[in-house]
Amino acid sequence: MRHALSWLLSLLFHAILVVGLLQSVDLQPLLPEDIMEVDLTEVEEPQPIITMPEPQKIPAPEPMTELADLKEPPAAAPLPMDKTVVLANELPPPPEPEPAPEPALEPEPDVIEISPRKTLPPEEELEDDDKPKKIVIRKDFTVHRGHEARFGRAMMGDYFSYSTKEFSGQFRTADDRVVSIIDARNTKYGRFLIYDSKNKTLRRLKQAFGKYVYTIGPSVYADEPVTGSVTFLAKNDRIERFILMTDDDRIAHYPRKVHVREEEVAFSGPNNDIDAGISLPPYGEGHEGVIVIHGPECVNPGLVQGFTRSLSMHDIATLHFIPRGCIDEEQTPGTVNELVEDTVAALDYFAGRKEIDANRVGIWGNGPGAPAAIKAASQTNPAFLVCVLTDTVKTGDIPDRATLSRLKLPVLWLITGRDTTKWTPLIRTLETLRDNDNRAFSIIVAPLKASQDVLDAKGEQSAWVEQVADDHASLATSWIHSLKK
Repeated sequence: MRHALSWLLSLLFHAILVVGLLQSVDLQPLLPEDIMEVDLTEVEEPQPIITMPEPQKIPAPEPMTELADLKEPPAAAPLPMDKTVVLANELPPPPEPEPAPEPALEPEPDVIEISPRKTLPPEEELEDDDKPKKIVIRKDFTVHRGHEARFGRAMMGDYFSYSTKEFSGQFRTADDRVVSIIDARNTKYGRFLIYDSKNKTLRRLKQAFGKYVYTIGPSVYADEPVTGSVTFLAKNDRIERFILMTDDDRIAHYPRKVHVREEEVAFSGPNNDIDAGISLPPYGEGHEGVIVIHGPECVNPGLVQGFTRSLSMHDIATLHFIPRGCIDEEQTPGTVNELVEDTVAALDYFAGRKEIDANRVGIWGNGPGAPAAIKAASQTNPAFLVCVLTDTVKTGDIPDRATLSRLKLPVLWLITGRDTTKWTPLIRTLETLRDNDNRAFSIIVAPLKASQDVLDAKGEQSAWVEQVADDHASLATSWIHSLKK
């Protein structure tokens, strides 16, 4: 009974509490919002719509083919067969600034003698027991130090050792800059020579430290003051490029080597086998080829290779052989008639090579070899003849008019050197044969326009260096390539 009563009172209390709370809250009446009434007394007239004219059609831009064509350099015109071309000589280069005087040497400090008690007595006064002991090593045993001792001679000493013959060759940069390394160690220059086609500088190299680092001297006859450095870099089993740093450039360059294919061969001559060297372009077969004749004189092979490699870089295969008498120790050169006989044999051998197009093999008479090349071409039937007449050739050594008239093949007469006026009578004879007898003679008079560095290298065999430096190879090879068109 008590529980029921308590529940009833509790419910009543809560009911009264709820009613009191509801009465204390002031609720706003939910009335509709006032609507604003507007009287429309005046209506604006709509503005007339003006029709705009149709836009004119803009013509489409012309294709960019013409602009693209302008970026490509125009193809070089072939050298004419019926005219004489005289290449203008450039102004002489400005004189080189005089070298700064060498700084005076600092005076040597005064030498203070040390007490004799702190120095060893002279070696001859030592007794046998007091002499320092010597380390005796067997004669058939090689001592190695550094990396060779730590990692083994076979790995670091032999496998990664490259012959210095790999250093010479033609190197090309990304901007078509050619740097030539000429092996002139066995000549009067006594060093590797470096020629830069951009700066027109010809300098000598000197081994600095290690085997692959060389410094560049100021000329072909001096090693100091140093004007740059060359660091040869290898890839796999051959020299691939080098780092070139010079005073003429603010940044380093990395010329890549043009790997022409070279081979030493021997072919049958009139008397005995003749040793020869072949230089081929890097790739392919069916190349145009030339027999390079440099005269009966004995020329250092390094200078000849510097020239033949420049020809092979321009897609011309070459063969050069050692004249008779140059293999002997006395080196007694043979005669011109013997050189002509060997040239005819070389022409037959070279035309039979699979890498050569037999229908496009010619003869290249270089300097003193031009007379022999002319006689050999008059006796055989080569595809063409190139005669490079330099200062080392005497005008009386050129064959007579009757021999020249028998040349019914295309001939390039490249007359160069410091004095080209002495060839004026020969030029007139060649022009007469060309104009009256319809001989395919291209006559190019190109005075030597090399830099002062090249002119300073004047000597008996400097013409080889001049031809590489003056880029005669590109001039003659463009003429050879134009013959097949």
